[in-house]
Amino acid sequence: MLNWGSLFYVFLAAAANVIGGLVFVLKRHWSRKSLNALMALSAGLLIAIAILDFIPESLEHDSSSPIFILLGVLAIYFFQQYVAGYFHFGEETHATQHEKSTAVGAMAGMLIHTFFDGLSIAASFEVDFRLGITVFIAVLLHKIPDGLTISSIIYILSKNRTKAMGAALLLGISTLAGALTAFIFADYYLPGEQTVAVAIAFSAGVFLYVAATDLLPVVNASGDRRAALFFFIGILLYFLLQWGTNWLAPALH
Repeated sequence: MLNWGSLFYVFLAAAANVIGGLVFVLKRHWSRKSLNALMALSAGLLIAIAILDFIPESLEHDSSSPIFILLGVLAIYFFQQYVAGYFHFGEETHATQHEKSTAVGAMAGMLIHTFFDGLSIAASFEVDFRLGITVFIAVLLHKIPDGLTISSIIYILSKNRTKAMGAALLLGISTLAGALTAFIFADYYLPGEQTVAVAIAFSAGVFLYVAATDLLPVVNASGDRRAALFFFIGILLYFLLQWGTNWLAPALH
């Protein structure tokens, strides 16, 4: 039986996703240059997470992970070309098929990612309290950027603050769902390392596609070199978060 006291930490992690969305939507006006900068920042974060975090982690547990990275790319491409046109994105936005697939692709990757965030926090507390705290901090450090990233992508595509905030809220709900899944199935079955590796690899493919095919081309087409610099800032932010994790974690062992 899992430690239900760990649910408090899962709630904190889920709340951080929502806070990230609030950081974005509370700013009343976003200029085109600001939106381009946010797209570049989001692309940098997604690519860094996929290449430096998701791919190595998936390969560590399953040598066949590259095929699932490719499947993640192919799934989003297929969705963009053949499926997205049949989804209702909101009449007021007049979103194109390409925009719909970008939004759904980004959400799919993020939801898979946050689901396993919640599952990892809950499961690690069952092993050891200090391990649970370490995993919680590692997850918490990227939660606000996750909320900010998905809210900015959804707002840029829909021009709707409610949908942008809703996207961040869904990440929080997905985190809670992952933890609740761990609680419910703890006495029967928890996803093994290979299952988790497949999900992470698939998310890596989704993130790479969304960043390289949907976000960066828009930034490049704008010709705004200042906005383009935020791509590098997004990657730098990833390293800062990793440094924060490594700095805090040893004190908890």
